[in-house]
Amino acid sequence: MAGILQLLPFLIFGFVVISVIRNAVKVARKVSEPTTVSRAPAGYDPAEAERTRRIQEEIRRKIAERRSQAAPAEVMRRAEPEPERMAEPENVPPEPLPVDSTEAVLERQQQLADQMRALETARLLEQRKAAAVADTARHETERAAAVVAMRGALLADLRNRPTARRAMLLREILDRPVALR
Repeated sequence: MAGILQLLPFLIFGFVVISVIRNAVKVARKVSEPTTVSRAPAGYDPAEAERTRRIQEEIRRKIAERRSQAAPAEVMRRAEPEPERMAEPENVPPEPLPVDSTEAVLERQQQLADQMRALETARLLEQRKAAAVADTARHETERAAAVVAMRGALLADLRNRPTARRAMLLREILDRPVALR
């Protein structure tokens, strides 16, 4: 037993040395492995990403043109980093929308505005109804609480002999006459 206790510090030291060597080997392997500059997810296609970006840009540009606001398209273009852009002809004016499609767009916008007004009116009406229901429920709750409190006070008064006599006397005075009962 004493021999094992004498060897214990050497065994612990041996385990520490072995773990340090193992960690050093792991670090050396990690350092010697070649690393890639960019770690793209599996299945990443840069050409597909570029096509997607161009399509999104084209859609944004068309939306801005339809709204007659070219400035937001410029802001969107500046916000996105672009490696290379295809040369677009500069002196070609955009095609104007046909008159009938412009009228259709305006008509649709008017319909949407009318729908928004109707929905807002309906929402306000529902809010008023909900407030009225909540107010009615609150009043009924308060009334019920008052009735319970009055009944409790009245029953407490009737347990007392003098107040019970007074209540019977008041009933005789305030109730219908005996001849009419």
